[in-house]
Amino acid sequence: MIKRFSAALTVLCAAFAVSAVAAPAASAETRAPRPDTLTIPGDNYYPESISAAAGGDLYVGSIVTGAVVRFRPGVWTSEEFLPAGTNIGTAGVLVDDARKVLWTCNIDLSFQTPTSLRAFSLATGERVAEYVFPDRGVCADLALVGGAVFATDTTDPTASPALPGRILRLTTPSGTSAKNGTLSVWSADPLLTGGQAGLQINGIAYDGRGTVFVTNYSSGKLVKVRLSADGSAGAAAVIPLDRAFVNPDGIRMLDAYRLLVTENPGRLSTVDVRTGVSTVVSDTVDQPTSVVRVGRDLWVAEGQVLRLQRGEAPRIPFTVRRVPAPFGW
Repeated sequence: MIKRFSAALTVLCAAFAVSAVAAPAASAETRAPRPDTLTIPGDNYYPESISAAAGGDLYVGSIVTGAVVRFRPGVWTSEEFLPAGTNIGTAGVLVDDARKVLWTCNIDLSFQTPTSLRAFSLATGERVAEYVFPDRGVCADLALVGGAVFATDTTDPTASPALPGRILRLTTPSGTSAKNGTLSVWSADPLLTGGQAGLQINGIAYDGRGTVFVTNYSSGKLVKVRLSADGSAGAAAVIPLDRAFVNPDGIRMLDAYRLLVTENPGRLSTVDVRTGVSTVVSDTVDQPTSVVRVGRDLWVAEGQVLRLQRGEAPRIPFTVRRVPAPFGW
């Protein structure tokens, strides 16, 4: 199966059934301390994206099997949230506490089936909404921007002529429901496309003050797009960096001005979006694909997508690594 997916992922990228019904929280007496690594069962998982609920539950999706697993604080044992095959493959995942759903990017690495944005109930795992990407778009990663869900379109690499990278926006009539929404193109600024074949914009993050940030996987550039007063997209701008990132994947805001960036070859960094100065947080993570902050911990999905691309055997088990945030962060 690795060979089946490796060729497609080169241009794209980048078990035991347990009830999805919410389980009781561990008592103070039984809560296990935070481990350094979380183990994901199986030899074909390739964790692509990670997100956290307000209570600290972690959700991790599989780019190959389409499954999603959950880790609960104080328990730290992987439990099945979405079985393999629920999605064809799961790229970006995003917990939406207000709507009580997990948003997922449902993708087909052979590009035979259209990409869709799907919402699953956090309480039951039931699919409650689905929105198909227009014009052969490929959903890569997700962020909440106000009450809307923003998604990067990294493009279908098999399309000819090549398609532009885009940011899509999903709005719903109610901020507490994922249903009856409208998915539309928010920005197709030329700077979202790196001028190279293959993967375009990928990671996405919102600073909460009116700026959306995205990375370009192929070029290593960081791009910002301001929200206008009416919510529409302003002109995109490239942030000058002190070094180009190498295969930047998932990104998240660390604080008001610093962005966490995972680089597939094996590095977790921050970048000050005001100055473009980057700082290496860890260079011992194994081919990271996404990161999320929970309190003073950074949880990093070690996706191993470069091994998948090359048809190499993965290092088993697949893991999520805890990287303590340095003092002062």
